[in-house]
Amino acid sequence: MKNLKSFDSFALNESDEQRKFSFSELSKEAQSNALDELRDINVQVDYWHDDVIDYFKEEMEKFGLDDVEVSYSGFYSQGDGASFTADVTDTQKFMKEALELESDEWLDMGDGVKPKDELDALRSDLLDIGFDTREKLTPDNFIISIRRTSSRYSHENTIEGDVDIEDIPESIEDEFPAYEYTDEIQDKVTDWARKKSVKLYSDLEKEYDYLTSDEAVKETIEMNDYEFDEDGELA
Repeated sequence: MKNLKSFDSFALNESDEQRKFSFSELSKEAQSNALDELRDINVQVDYWHDDVIDYFKEEMEKFGLDDVEVSYSGFYSQGDGASFTADVTDTQKFMKEALELESDEWLDMGDGVKPKDELDALRSDLLDIGFDTREKLTPDNFIISIRRTSSRYSHENTIEGDVDIEDIPESIEDEFPAYEYTDEIQDKVTDWARKKSVKLYSDLEKEYDYLTSDEAVKETIEMNDYEFDEDGELA
């Protein structure tokens, strides 16, 4: 009969087992268990990344892009990454601020820069009086977009720039190396878009790391008044 418990003792032990604890009442070990159990609580919702992506789209609009669509996969697996597609609707802004293009023999960026010296001034005067009737291309002649080349992954190497030229002025059409010029600009667009994609992925990764950190998980637990058993399991 020594192993039999009194009714009071049995009721007390049963009460202890059923008791619920707030996070702060748990032991250090139980708190660690609770954090691990709820590690993904902040990233289980589909919108955890919205702030990062919305900010990225706003930044891209400042460069003259529209219809920005973001794709990413992550994190910490081979092939993970981020990228985006978009159309350039303000080609002059994009060429100047993103590609940093300036006026040259073929392209007039409308810089309005005054001639640097007397020789430049003379050349400008000769053009004005018709000694060279060749026109220049302007940003309006270009159709630029960032398109996806692969749907298997989402990293930066799955996108590239796409550049076309329309309405080439007749005075330069015969001698203008359009394919060479578009290839050069397309390479610049691809390089720029991929660098922006790498930065986007880095920002998403930082947000993910924060939301799954002890600090952020604990904040969510306490804000929602979650309760646990003594081992840190959700009650």
